[in-house]
Amino acid sequence: MTKEIAIKSKKTTIYAYLKGDLVRPIVFLHGFTGSHRSWDEVVSYLDCSVVALDLPGHGKSTFNKLDETYSEIDWCNDLNDVLKFLNLEKITLCGYSMGGRLGIAFASRYPEKIEKLILESSSLGIKDHNLRKERSMQDLRLCNEIESDLPAFVSKWENNQLFINQEERNIKGFLKQRKYRLLSNPIQLSKALESFSQGTLGYMDKMFSEFQFPVKIINGSDDSKYVFIGKEMLKINNKVIRKVIPDSGHNTHLEQITHFIDCLNFF
Repeated sequence: MTKEIAIKSKKTTIYAYLKGDLVRPIVFLHGFTGSHRSWDEVVSYLDCSVVALDLPGHGKSTFNKLDETYSEIDWCNDLNDVLKFLNLEKITLCGYSMGGRLGIAFASRYPEKIEKLILESSSLGIKDHNLRKERSMQDLRLCNEIESDLPAFVSKWENNQLFINQEERNIKGFLKQRKYRLLSNPIQLSKALESFSQGTLGYMDKMFSEFQFPVKIINGSDDSKYVFIGKEMLKINNKVIRKVIPDSGHNTHLEQITHFIDCLNFF
């Protein structure tokens, strides 16, 4: 990254990492436990301008007051403030997993800002109210684990079935990912999970169905859960296109970087 800036809002301080002249850049949103460093290898392949953010509670980005609630609307307004600070009127927004859900929320609230939307291993949230409530309780328990023993939580998180082959497919990327996860501020990361849990965000099918700008869904072939979710998202908006990357699980940009770059270049 060539430049780093911090933009302070009422509820957060967002760090943005910039490359290039920022003419219609790709803005990258990482997943839970990630940071802008999650995109380093991707950015190294790209000739275009880039903005990679640390989401609130991740990397250097912080919630200013941990006792205040932070909503989906707060997030959308904060990202809009970042874009205004950078004088960006149109962006391609690329979000991975949790970052994809936050990207959908932002694109719904500020559709005029979106030139293209790329969603890697993302979902529209949880439709069933009871399942959403159950997920919220599960994630609150994970918040306690994060705060009490971050290394133990990171080890547990790495063993999630979604990530089962990452170490084998990209050992260097996997170890770098672990390094930055362990540098997380546990209290801030816990607040991020509480704020951005699928149990907290609503189901976004209606807003997704109304998107008129180009949308691309990227899934890994081994990620059966999100392959199914991707198919369901196509039914909701038939203008969306979808690419399934072979020999990849949930994090395609870590496991199959060249295929992921091809998806970005041909869209």
